[in-house]
Amino acid sequence: MQKMLLSMLISGLLLSACSPLNVKLDSKVSVPATFEQVTVAPDQTDLSRWWLAWHDPVLTQLIQQGLQNNHDLAAARANLKAARANAALALANLGPTAGLSAGVEGHHAELSNPLSSQTQTMLSGLGASGLASDDINVTGYGEHASFAASWEPDIFGGKRSDADAAKYASMAVTQQWYAVQMLLASDIADNYFKVRSLQKRIQVGQSTLASLSELRRYIDGRFKAGQVTDYDVRDVDIKRESLKAQLATLQAQADAYQRNLAVLTGQLPQQFHLPKSVDILNHIPELPHGETPLSVLNRRPDVRQQYALIQASSAQLASAKADLLPRFKIQFIGQTGQIRLDSDAPELRGFGGLVSMGVSLPIFTAGRIQRNIEVHDAQAQAALAHYDQLVLKSLAEVDSAYQLQSSLNQQNRHLSQASLQANTQVSKANQLFKFGNITLDKVLLAQINAQNLQDKLIQARLSEAENMLSVYKTLGGGWQPEQASSQKN
Repeated sequence: MQKMLLSMLISGLLLSACSPLNVKLDSKVSVPATFEQVTVAPDQTDLSRWWLAWHDPVLTQLIQQGLQNNHDLAAARANLKAARANAALALANLGPTAGLSAGVEGHHAELSNPLSSQTQTMLSGLGASGLASDDINVTGYGEHASFAASWEPDIFGGKRSDADAAKYASMAVTQQWYAVQMLLASDIADNYFKVRSLQKRIQVGQSTLASLSELRRYIDGRFKAGQVTDYDVRDVDIKRESLKAQLATLQAQADAYQRNLAVLTGQLPQQFHLPKSVDILNHIPELPHGETPLSVLNRRPDVRQQYALIQASSAQLASAKADLLPRFKIQFIGQTGQIRLDSDAPELRGFGGLVSMGVSLPIFTAGRIQRNIEVHDAQAQAALAHYDQLVLKSLAEVDSAYQLQSSLNQQNRHLSQASLQANTQVSKANQLFKFGNITLDKVLLAQINAQNLQDKLIQARLSEAENMLSVYKTLGGGWQPEQASSQKN
């Protein structure tokens, strides 16, 4: 029997050398060497803390506070710890298990003696005094200790595949944690940009309202003098009321974005107020340079997460295939103990042990194993298809974000030039009015036109700043690995 078990083990070890459990899943996407819209450069822009390029101390402080105090990020970090513990648990299943057990028990029994009094007297004379009473009492105790160990050698790698699946699942959760960091920094910056934009628009709107009010007084005077009609007066009133309606909601929007910043940074909204800082929308950084498709795919957390899920699916498929192969198990049990009675009989002692080696091979399972393999194979192919689709989408997003940023930059240069020309027109109008060449309404209309262009420029710069955030996200910037995060915190 021992020779048979030994030969089975040796056969399993030899078969493991040709085990078909190494499942490979290869992407069908051919990654290009360069992007169409990204400038080729020998060095790359550091995107791990892209917010430093904006040179705004308030923005930098807000993002640092968010990375330290945000509750969504804390939840993602807790999920990461759970995933890693689960991976360690799966790895522990590869090793043997052993345990000790011990126990003590006592017993007492009282029985009515069925023997007659004559028999009891006779037995008493023979020395059996324990049987010479009406009741028989039996008292004693026992104790035992045992050691048991078992091990299932992972000859065909089924348990190793389970451990690999848990490890890659943990890696996917790690990438999810990085993605939360990236999105958090972007959300904080987006809300900050909107607050600053609305603050500037409110200032410009109040200036425009003052110009319209002055124009209303001037038009009213000319109307009384019979120089303009009621139509001209009502036209100015319509513009004033329309602007008042617009200004009525801008402050509420700015306050809402400011409360969003408080929540994102883990602070009470009722006690949060933004300090003054630089005019950040006038200092939009240049586009990052030196990026290649390979560098982007290697950095983006969503792509890295999907790749880890492919590896996990591959390991699960290998584990499902391992169910077709034999399983081996080794067990050992050793036990010792003693029993003692309150009689002249000697106590009972002993030691016993058992060593067993076994093998099991599935013969008929009604197709359950094969169906399980098919399920995991389909899931693995789906994960690979999702990865290929994500790669294509990521490559398209980068070029689209870069192209839009270049277009917005060009648009804002034209708007900025138009705004400068409008301000020049205001200065010239003032000079012409001073020398009596034009009326005051021409000057005020030039001021209102310049203010309207300024408002459009603020909104356009906000769009450019927000699209720059999209550039950072498409490149996968804005997260730090654990060492950097722990040092920063």
